[in-house]
Amino acid sequence: MKYNADVFITDPPVIFYLPPMPAIREMFDQIHKRYDLLNHLMSASRDFAWRKACCKRLPKKENAVVLDLCGGTGDFSIAYKKNNGEPKLSMVGDFAGKMLNAAAKKDLSLKLIQMDATQVPLVANSVDIILNGFGMRNIRDLDTAFSEAFRVLKHGGYFATLEFFKPERTFPKLFYKKIAPLVIPFAGMVLSKHNAYRYLVLSILSFITPKEYAAKARNAGFTLRCIKALDGGLAHIVICEKK
Repeated sequence: MKYNADVFITDPPVIFYLPPMPAIREMFDQIHKRYDLLNHLMSASRDFAWRKACCKRLPKKENAVVLDLCGGTGDFSIAYKKNNGEPKLSMVGDFAGKMLNAAAKKDLSLKLIQMDATQVPLVANSVDIILNGFGMRNIRDLDTAFSEAFRVLKHGGYFATLEFFKPERTFPKLFYKKIAPLVIPFAGMVLSKHNAYRYLVLSILSFITPKEYAAKARNAGFTLRCIKALDGGLAHIVICEKK
């Protein structure tokens, strides 16, 4: 069943159909208390500036309906509000319930939806802005996720991705192939006693490049607006528009 986004202005969080990926979902639930720290480690504490830079590249829309897809603990939604103004509705969608609970503690105005990014429970043409921070590489079926994002966006809406893509430049290759596989899993195990951190590093190395990602977006119908390398290519912004 598909819902109009306005239903979430007053309704409590809703649990929708979740994909058959209990192991990955459980992993994120287990590290939810340390997930923000993980992002700081993997970005050398640059993730705050990266979210701000991404939000600044988006047009300011009055009464915007915003969906933070794979939104986790809500940091991207909070950054959007700080830099682009208060939206009419700010939804955080994620398949890990405990990650959403962490988001609720940060900002009570966020509307939380436990959901599958490949089966977004919203009607077509109902969202102005879709954000996705460090989540697309954890989706098995990227093509379907792009199609769903395109479907729910209004014409003139934007899909903004901030992601750790497969490294191509010398410094990111060194960081993600040599330094991160040693430092980040070790730090993660010390802090949380969970090997999820090793998975998250490997997910970067096995992901696609920004250009390949942009090609998938175009195949779904999007118009590419920008690809921006951040800090020598440690991360990238990719912004697309539904014309």
